Amino acid sequence: MADQIKAVWDKAEKENEISEKDQDQDEVEGTQNNEVKEKKTTDHSEEMKEKGEDEQDARKFTEIFHHHPSSPHQEGGRHKEHTEIAKQREVKLPEYETDEEKLIRLVRFGSTDVYPSSGRRRGLCLIFENDMFHTDLGLSRRKGSEVDKALMVDVFTKLQFEVRVLVNLTTRDILNTLERARFEDHSHADMFAVVIMSHGNEGVLYGYDRPYAVHKIWEPFTANECEDLAGKPKLFFIQACQGSQLDPGVEVQVKNKTGRTETDGFASYRTPLHADFLIAHSTVAGFYSWRNTVQGSWFIQVLGAALLVNSKEHDLLTILTKVARVIAREYESNSSNKEYNQRKQIPFIYSTLTNKLKFEPK
Repeated sequence: MADQIKAVWDKAEKENEISEKDQDQDEVEGTQNNEVKEKKTTDHSEEMKEKGEDEQDARKFTEIFHHHPSSPHQEGGRHKEHTEIAKQREVKLPEYETDEEKLIRLVRFGSTDVYPSSGRRRGLCLIFENDMFHTDLGLSRRKGSEVDKALMVDVFTKLQFEVRVLVNLTTRDILNTLERARFEDHSHADMFAVVIMSHGNEGVLYGYDRPYAVHKIWEPFTANECEDLAGKPKLFFIQACQGSQLDPGVEVQVKNKTGRTETDGFASYRTPLHADFLIAHSTVAGFYSWRNTVQGSWFIQVLGAALLVNSKEHDLLTILTKVARVIAREYESNSSNKEYNQRKQIPFIYSTLTNKLKFEPK
């Protein structure tokens, strides 16, 4: 019995030892698990802390990048922006131009120094030819004038003018024709032209029946009388003498001409004081203007040829300068009368043109 009790007691002791051992093992494992958990918690906290610090560093770096550029390109861009703002705030003083600098600027040629050629049409050209006169005037017939007329019609037609030819009109009809032309519509025209070929006398030109003052041909077309032509070129070409003097010239070489030469009567006039006029007279004041009875007048023939050859490349005043050179150097009279033989001539050109005049193709 005692042995049985002892065996039971030993068994119970043994089971208690096993239970305590298991309990101790559980406590050890629990402690280990807690340590692992605590370590994980600590690691996670440190990881989060490091992540937060990294994010803070990134934000600081971004702020530094934007507010304190490290690249030359960004720094230069901001510098340019600041410079432009400073320029806008800067007070600009007007540039001072001296009188000499202003004059140099004004006289320098530019692309705008040419009359506009933008009109729908070139303009009207009136050609007055008087080669016959009333017997009461005692004036001779102007032989060779028909050659001049044909040439002027051809030239101004090729220059794209609207050409009207008026032959042997009375003085009243001439002046009325000019007056009617004044009231025509010139608003779409580039310019206006008149050609007159006649006898003249002191201060006048002749119609079929009587003389008229030379200034009558241009007065209707001043800016205050014909507004459509204000600022536009108004051209007048006159074949007539301006006096009775003969120009002997300075002999360079002898030029023999065939045919006889005649003279047109005297005509002098006061020139206009208005802008955009050009008056080209066949000779200077006080001198004869020569006309060949077969070939036509020197001035008209050279003028016509020069316009046909040069009008596409050169301005009118340049062309007229060439006309004057050719007449002065290449022409002289050939007459059986010694007084009228080997005489010279130079055209007279009065211009108030304010631009170059070119005949641009339409």
